[in-house]
Amino acid sequence: MLSEPYLRKNFLIRVLGFFLLLTTGLLIYEINGQQIALSEETFHSLPIEICSVVQPDKFFSIEAEYPQFKTAASDFNQRIADLIWGKINEFKETSWDNWKTKLDNISSGETLPLSPEIPFPFIASWQPTQLNNRYLSFTIKMYYFTGGAHGDEEIYAFNYDMVRNKEIHIEDFLGFSQEALKKISEISAKDIMSQLQCKGWEEVTHLKEMVNDGAAPVFDNFGNFNFDSYSLIIYFQKYQVAPGAAGLLTVTISRTILE
Repeated sequence: MLSEPYLRKNFLIRVLGFFLLLTTGLLIYEINGQQIALSEETFHSLPIEICSVVQPDKFFSIEAEYPQFKTAASDFNQRIADLIWGKINEFKETSWDNWKTKLDNISSGETLPLSPEIPFPFIASWQPTQLNNRYLSFTIKMYYFTGGAHGDEEIYAFNYDMVRNKEIHIEDFLGFSQEALKKISEISAKDIMSQLQCKGWEEVTHLKEMVNDGAAPVFDNFGNFNFDSYSLIIYFQKYQVAPGAAGLLTVTISRTILE
């Protein structure tokens, strides 16, 4: 089990880069064999609990952090926790299935170790766009490898109105405006195509179709977003607007354009 000083140091390195740390307390406990570090923080009078999941063994290497906001509704906090634990369980199940398939298809005379040379990694971290007594806007980003050809990554955005005690969806942010939706669709498609061309992708028909489909003026296409006083930041998952090799793509739009 990791020592308390190690966990505290690990937490401070990750958080001090973008927050003013005011108060610190750390509690370590276990759930189903998972090591959990719970740290209480107060950032500009906004109390936050940082939950850290750590599970190093011969098969898995799991490191995850996620926030819990004491002044937000319990169902919002539960949704954050459910995302992390759901993805961890999915990662374990897929990894075991892939490893079992590898064992079942081993050639005669070939010896496969009981566990991978390097434990399959699952890493989740969170990053704020804004955290204050009015709005919470942050992302949780994940990287994992389950034994396939390459690793994978995902990003999930959360937005919350602290005054109204409710989540903010893209429909709320745009005021259900079809005009604004069409505008961010056009801007996003153009920006994504420009990003892809800068990476050496050719503007072929199937690529343009994929971009236009993934960034079509449908609210669900833009549900993964953050915002602050200046910008709307939209995150596109792998395969949403381009082939998987393009990775995650992000488009930032000035709020003055939307206004």
